[in-house]
Amino acid sequence: MHRPHLTHNLRSLLFLLGVAGLLGGVGVLWWANRTGLPASWRAAIEREVSKNGPRVSIGGLRYVPFKGVIATDVRVFSLTEPPQEISRLERVVLDFDKTKLARGQVHLNKIQLDDARLEMPVDPTDPASEILHVSGANGTILMPGDKRLEIRDARGEIAGIDVTLDARIIGYRQVGAPPPDPEYLRKRRELAAKIIGELGKWRFDERHPPAVQIRLDGDTNDLSSLSATISLQILKMEKSGHQLDEVAARAEISGDLVTVSSLRATDERGTLEGRLDYDIGGREGRFDLDSTLDIPQLLTSWLGAPALPGVEISGVQTLEAGGSFTVAEDHTPHFDVTGHVRCADVRLKGVQFDAVEAAFAWDGQSAFLRDILLRRADGEARGKALVEWPLVRLALSTTLPIPVCRPFFADLPLGKVLADFAERKGAAVSVRLEGGFDTTNRDAWAYTGGGTVRKVTYKGVPVRSADCQFSLNHHELDFHDGTVDFDYSGYPLREAFGGPAAGIAKIGRIRFTGESKLVEVEDVTGAMWAAPMVRLFAPKIADSLEQYRFHRPPEMTASGIVDVTPAGRTALEVTFQSEHPADYRFLGENLTLGAPSGKVTIRGGQVHVGDLQTEAFGGPVTAVFDSTEGGKLAGELTWTQLSLPALASTYGFHLKGGGDVTGRLDFSITGGDVRTMKGKGLLALDHAELFAVPMFGPLTSLVGAVLNNDRAGIQKAKNAFCTFRISRGRLRTEDFQTATRSLDFTGAGTIDLAEKSLDMTIRMNARGLLKLLTIPLRSFAGLFQFHGTGPLGDPHWESMKFTRPDAAPRDAPAAVPRAVPVPASE
Repeated sequence: MHRPHLTHNLRSLLFLLGVAGLLGGVGVLWWANRTGLPASWRAAIEREVSKNGPRVSIGGLRYVPFKGVIATDVRVFSLTEPPQEISRLERVVLDFDKTKLARGQVHLNKIQLDDARLEMPVDPTDPASEILHVSGANGTILMPGDKRLEIRDARGEIAGIDVTLDARIIGYRQVGAPPPDPEYLRKRRELAAKIIGELGKWRFDERHPPAVQIRLDGDTNDLSSLSATISLQILKMEKSGHQLDEVAARAEISGDLVTVSSLRATDERGTLEGRLDYDIGGREGRFDLDSTLDIPQLLTSWLGAPALPGVEISGVQTLEAGGSFTVAEDHTPHFDVTGHVRCADVRLKGVQFDAVEAAFAWDGQSAFLRDILLRRADGEARGKALVEWPLVRLALSTTLPIPVCRPFFADLPLGKVLADFAERKGAAVSVRLEGGFDTTNRDAWAYTGGGTVRKVTYKGVPVRSADCQFSLNHHELDFHDGTVDFDYSGYPLREAFGGPAAGIAKIGRIRFTGESKLVEVEDVTGAMWAAPMVRLFAPKIADSLEQYRFHRPPEMTASGIVDVTPAGRTALEVTFQSEHPADYRFLGENLTLGAPSGKVTIRGGQVHVGDLQTEAFGGPVTAVFDSTEGGKLAGELTWTQLSLPALASTYGFHLKGGGDVTGRLDFSITGGDVRTMKGKGLLALDHAELFAVPMFGPLTSLVGAVLNNDRAGIQKAKNAFCTFRISRGRLRTEDFQTATRSLDFTGAGTIDLAEKSLDMTIRMNARGLLKLLTIPLRSFAGLFQFHGTGPLGDPHWESMKFTRPDAAPRDAPAAVPRAVPVPASE
C-alpha cells in the first residue's frame, strides 16, 4: 500500500530537487553574469594568455550560456619596461579546455571575436599618436599549444576598408629573450601612421568598400622569418578630385622588405600598372610603372605636385617610369626617377599640339629632359632641358610657325619682336637656341642661337628669306651676321620701274638695348631699296626715305643708332650709289636723276642728304638737302649745262630750239608746297633760242623781200644770265642779261612757280654801228622795251614805252657760274 505512495513522493522530491538545482544554476549563472567571475579566474586567465604573448589585463569576466566566458575591456600591453598599452578590445569570447579546467588547470584554446571593437595606438609611447580603430571585428584566434598561434577568418573594418586576416605564428617570445629593437618597432609604427594618414585622404564607394586580405606566417623569435601576403581590391576611390575606377594590388612583406608585385589602377583615361620594393629599415625602395592615366591630375592628386599652368591634355597619355626613392625622418619622400612621357592632343598656352613627349630623369632636386618633341602638322620643336628650380636651361631647335611661338614669349621683349612678324604662303621657320630663365624673375632670361625664316613679312616688309645669329636677353636683343633677301615683287618702285624682284642685304649687327631704348646698326650693306631696309627697325624714318624713288635697288651701306623714343637721339648714316636713275619730286614736278650717289645722315628728326651727285636733263647736278620735322626741306643745288628743252618740257614752258642752263640754287620749302618756297640763286643760259629781234622795225620785212630771205634783218638772243631771289614761291630777278651781235638786253620780272606764270620787262639797247644808226630813229622808240605776261608755256609780249632802268642788281651771288663760251652764230 505504501510503496506506490513512496515512489510518488520520491519522484516529487527529485522533481523539486531538479527544479531547485535548475533555479540554483540559473541563479548562479545570473550571479556570474551580474557580478562577473571571481578575480582569481581573471588572474588565472591573464597569466595563461601572458605565457604565450603580450601581457593582458581583463577588466571583466562573465559567463554567457551557449557562448562561453566573455572578457570585457581587454587591454594588451607591450613586453617592454615599463609596459606600454598597445591595444584595447571592448569584448572577446574565451574558450577553455574543459577537461583541463575540470582538473583545475586553466588552458585557453581560442579567443572568439564577435562584432568586437579594437583600438590600437600607432605609437604606444606617444599619447597623442594616431589611433587605429577596428570595428565589426569577427574571427577566431586559436592557441593549439607548442607556442603556436593561428588567426582564422578574422575580419574587421579599418578606416572604411574591409580587412581579412589569416595568420600562423610560432615562437611566442621566450623567457629571457631580448625585447624587440625599439628603432625597428618605431619604423613600422611610422609606416603604419603614414598609411593611416594616406587612407584618410581617400574617399571610397560606400556600396563597395575596399577589401584587403592579409596572410601572415613566421616565427616571432626571428623577425626576418616573418612574411605576409597582402592583396587589395578597390572600386571607385577618389582623392583630391581625381577618381580611380578600380585599384588592385598584391604585396608581400618579408622581414624589412615590402614588395608590391603588382599594382593596377584604372580611370576614365587609361590604366596604370606598377611594381615596388621598399626596405622599411633602410627607408629606401625602387619602383617602376607604366601608365595611361591622366598624368597631370595623377601627379597633382597623388603626389601633391603643382598643377601645370596653361596645360590641357585631351588625348592619350603614356608614362613609363622607374627609379628609386628614400623616405626621410619627417616622412618626406625623395625620388630618383627616369622615364619617358608622351601625350597626344595637348594644348599649351592655348596652342594645340598633336603630340608632346620627352625622356626625363629626376633626382628630387633637378630634372633633365631630353628628346623633347612638340609636334604639329605645320612644324615641330626638339630639344633638351635641365630644370634646377627655379632655374631652367634649355637647348631647342624648332620649325614651328611664328604664330605658334608668340604665346610662349607674350610677356617678354622677344614677344614684341615676334608680334611684328606675319606669315605668307609657303612660310617656313628654322630656329635653334640655347639659354635659360629664372621662373621667379621674369627679367632673368637669356638665349643665344641662330635661325632662318622664309616667306614672311616683318613690320610690313616682305622677305623671301632671312637668317642671322642672335644673342637675346631682357636687356638687349642682338641680331648679327645676318642676310636678308627682300621680296620686291609687290614693292611700288618695282611695279613702277621694273627691276629685280629681290634684293640681298648683309647685316653686321642690329642690336636693341632695352635700357637706352636705342637700336644700334652696324655694317648693313647690299643692293637694296632704302626704305624697306630701314623699315625693319625704324618705320618712321623709312617713311621719309620713300620720296627717293630709285628705279633699281642702289648699292647701300648703313651704320649708326636709331632712337625708338621721342628723345631725338637717332644718328644714322646711309650711303648709296646706283648706275640706274632715280626719281625725285622737286618744285611740284618729278625729276629723273641719273646715276645718283650720296650720303644720308639722320640726326634726330632731321635728315641730311650730302654729297649728292647725279645727272639730270643731260648734265651733272650736285646737291645738299636738309629735311626737318614738320616737312621743311632746305638745300643747295648746283648744275651745269642742263638741257633747256628737257627742263622746259618738265616744268611746262615753251622754248624753241635747244640750249643748256648752268646755275645754282639755295632754297627752303615746307610740305612740298611751292608757295612756301624761298631762296636765291643764279642762272646762265647757253646756245638757247631765247627770242628773235627785228633789227629795222617795220623795214625788216621789206629788207627780207628785197633779199628774198624772211630772216634777213633778224638777230637771235642765245645766251643769258641772271641772279634771282625766291619768296613765297615767286622768283624775282633784277638783272636778266642777254645780247645779240648788235643789241644788249636787260630785264627784270617775276615768275610765279606755283602758277607757272610770267610777268617780265625787257629793255633793249643797240650797240656798235647799230647804235649810231638808231640815234635819229626816235619814231621807232617802241622797239626798245617789251613787257611779257601770261603762262610760261605761252607768254604774251608787247612793246611798251621806254622807261629808265633800275639801278644795278642788288645782292648778286658772290661766285657766279658762267656759261661755257661758244662762238657767236646767226
